[in-house]
This record gives sequence, C-alpha cells and structure tokens, in this order.
Amino acid sequence: MLTNLFITAGAEWTALGLTATDWVALITLGGSCIGLLIGAIKLIDDLRHAIADLNDTIKDMNKANEKRDRDYQKLSEHLAKHDSQFVKDEERIAELFRLIRNGGSNNGKD
Repeated sequence: MLTNLFITAGAEWTALGLTATDWVALITLGGSCIGLLIGAIKLIDDLRHAIADLNDTIKDMNKANEKRDRDYQKLSEHLAKHDSQFVKDEERIAELFRLIRNGGSNNGKD
C-alpha cells in the first residue's frame, strides 16, 4: 500500500487529459483574457463619455454659429438701409452744392 502511494505521488496528476501545469496555464490565460476584456470595456466607456461631451460641445457651437449668422444678417440689413440713406443724402448734398455754385438757381430743376 505504501508502494502505491509513492507510485501515485511520483506520477503526474491529470484531469481531463491535462496536467497540473496545463491547468495553471489555462487559468492564467483565462484570467488574462478576462482582465483585457474588463480593460477594453472601461476604455470603451471612457471613450463613449468623451464622444458624448464632444457632441454636446459641437451642438453648442452650431447654435452659437446660427445665432451669429442671424445677427450678421440683421446687421447687414441694417447697414443696407443706412447705405441707401447715405446715397440719398449724398445726392441731396450734391444738389445743394450745385445750387450754391449756380447762385441759388437750379436751372429749372425742381
């Protein structure tokens, strides 16, 4: 009986056809894969949050650009009104200078 114990201890342990060293290697590989998967999930979650923040920033910038474009359009319209009034005023000033040069006569123009 003692002989059987030494024979068993001397033989390498196997389960499902794999030795103890094979099982340790499989467990290590499985643990590494699980660790990498957890790290990838955390990285993807961080990237998702960063992309969401970036999307919010882009939406805010688009709103600001739309407001700027509306303000620019209003300013352009206001400037166009002033330009037309400026042209009218320039014509009136030119007419007054003609009247002054002609001694108050507008040569039949009224």
